[in-house]
Amino acid sequence: MKRWLFVFLVLATSSLAQPARSPGAESNFTPRMSAAVDRLARDEVHGGRTPGIAVGIVADGRIVYARGFGSANLKKSVAVQPDTEFYAGDLTRQFTAAAVLMLVQDGKLKLDDKVTKSVPELSAVAANVTIAQLLQQTSGLPKPGPSADFTRSVKPADLLTAIDAQKPVSPPGAAYADNPVNYLIAGIVVERAAAEPLSDFLQQRIFFPLVMNRTFLAGDTGLSPSRAVGYTHGPGPRGFVVARSWDPAWLRGDRGLVTTIYDLAKWDIEMPILLHVDAVRTMFEPGGSSGPTKYGMGWVIDQRGGKSFVWYAGQVPGYRAVNALLPDNHVAVIVFVNADAMHGGRIASPASLAARILDVIAPPATAHLDNAIVSRAQEWLQRLADKHIDRTQLTPQFSIYLTDDLVSRSDFAALGRLQSIVPISSTTETNGDTLYEFLVSYPHARYHYKFALAGDGKIDELVLAD
Repeated sequence: MKRWLFVFLVLATSSLAQPARSPGAESNFTPRMSAAVDRLARDEVHGGRTPGIAVGIVADGRIVYARGFGSANLKKSVAVQPDTEFYAGDLTRQFTAAAVLMLVQDGKLKLDDKVTKSVPELSAVAANVTIAQLLQQTSGLPKPGPSADFTRSVKPADLLTAIDAQKPVSPPGAAYADNPVNYLIAGIVVERAAAEPLSDFLQQRIFFPLVMNRTFLAGDTGLSPSRAVGYTHGPGPRGFVVARSWDPAWLRGDRGLVTTIYDLAKWDIEMPILLHVDAVRTMFEPGGSSGPTKYGMGWVIDQRGGKSFVWYAGQVPGYRAVNALLPDNHVAVIVFVNADAMHGGRIASPASLAARILDVIAPPATAHLDNAIVSRAQEWLQRLADKHIDRTQLTPQFSIYLTDDLVSRSDFAALGRLQSIVPISSTTETNGDTLYEFLVSYPHARYHYKFALAGDGKIDELVLAD
């Protein structure tokens, strides 16, 4: 990562986060911005896309906004508060990665250690996989099969046996693939290197020092009565039914984190001090795998308006979450909702809401792009909707990535008619590509659209993100 990123991260850390204050002279966060964020969150609740939402904003090392909207419990009419507990889903991976990096600093692990050094039960399927490849999600390990029942308890020994009985899906380090197995195994690596449960290690090394008093791994302790009940789409009140929880054994180091807006903000503020700059640099360094997703260790490494943007979104039955950092602007945005998107329905997207909040509090500079670029970017949105791909316009590498199967499974047509496409930025990438970013609007949602062209004019990336 560029040095300025870590200079900011160190300078932005001050005292531990305090309860939200009215915005004042110490922050660029204004009452107008606060009112705009209120409207965005309320629209999601009033639109029936989630029972409740919690939103937190960090600016210049302090929490400047922390509010809850809607219901944490539809049956009991409990309102969401900033200190309401939510499952954070895949955001757990940031903490599991941090635990590994702490053990590296302690001299108990090395990132280039083979996984089998700590977990010999995987000698067949993971013989050449390193710990770093687990954290970067480039292990090539198989995912749980379609018949896996995450609501049923499983013993770690049985899980490891089942994984080792399968074949790798790709060579180690070759390709990024979001796979819960990676961080389930990484959690086991931590436990064996630290000689204590992952939950205890996180409690002593991260949660206690940062005073994250309402943060823990599911299964370790009971959730408080004031927690947000998790819902999914169904015929219940307001179109929601209580989600069926996964067994904690399937969550562990992958999706087991329970936390609050206030607590996660402390992590965003104090992370560089707690982990040291070298560990943060490692977490934010993208792996060298192919494909458009640039993934570090528990974070997607991205750009927004030509500036560094690191974020991650999570989901577990009943809950969705996002944690997004915009270092150049000294800003972090956290969004929790107590509804999942696993059973259809128009469910609130924390990533989309966070993007709109960032547009309010840190709007990117408007780009002036050639009309031909805008037209071509728009043309390809229609091509994806029509599933009519002209591969002569793609780079060979991107053509391999954009398989016919991937196109057929993408349902761009369901978005409806494109209503607008607004240029945001154009950036020259280190590989020579020019990355164009747009804000596109459809009847029911807005997205950030990335359209990258190689030096020869061929398309090298197409991403439509919440």
